[in-house]
Amino acid sequence: LFVLAQQQYPLLRPVMNPAWQLVSQWEELQPVCHRRPLPEVLFRAMVVLALQWKWTRFAGVLICIGEVLSAIRQDLVLPVDMFDAERRSAFLWVRKPKTLRRGKGRVQHLRVENHEAVRCLERIFGELAEFLPLFPFSPAAFRTRWEKILSALGIPAELRPTPASIRGGGAILAYHRGETISNILWRMRLVSQTTLESYLQELAAESVLIRLPEVTKVRIRLAASFYTQILRSPG
Repeated sequence: LFVLAQQQYPLLRPVMNPAWQLVSQWEELQPVCHRRPLPEVLFRAMVVLALQWKWTRFAGVLICIGEVLSAIRQDLVLPVDMFDAERRSAFLWVRKPKTLRRGKGRVQHLRVENHEAVRCLERIFGELAEFLPLFPFSPAAFRTRWEKILSALGIPAELRPTPASIRGGGAILAYHRGETISNILWRMRLVSQTTLESYLQELAAESVLIRLPEVTKVRIRLAASFYTQILRSPG
């Protein structure tokens, strides 16, 4: 709210310091609780189960990793759309990004770089009419499928990540793979490096996998082991 006020009324900036000090004091008393990030191996297991259950549009949305539920086919740019079979990236335009009020552009984009994932997206969405939604159901229906997959894997309710955890999981994965902070900022479409650093410091070493029952760990590892194979499958 303060950021928005400063953007709309620049003359307020010199007198906003007491307000920001109050925010800092409040954060010390009520620390921010970040959403638990989605581990890569769990993400892979979920995609495999979704494709096995023929929830192809749900799986495609998972692979896109972002604000996808309101997107239509026209927003997704695949190699087939560019008449370039050798292209290894897909792009998803985000028309109403969450970071719009934080100084980012009105239209932003996400990029999917994994070659097998891009080819899978082409099979799922390639022939979809441009005006149709990528996910044809409500956010509640997406959440229901999400919960059913986590239940099938045996993840206890108190340890389950939410759909909002996908984006954070992507940031943690990029950090673990050695990507620079500036690159992760670009991927997550964040304005403040301080925000990202705080997030990574708090969550990079945390993993929900450690606290899962052994039988659940076995299920996740087994399902995830088929990830590359099922992405390459013709259908």
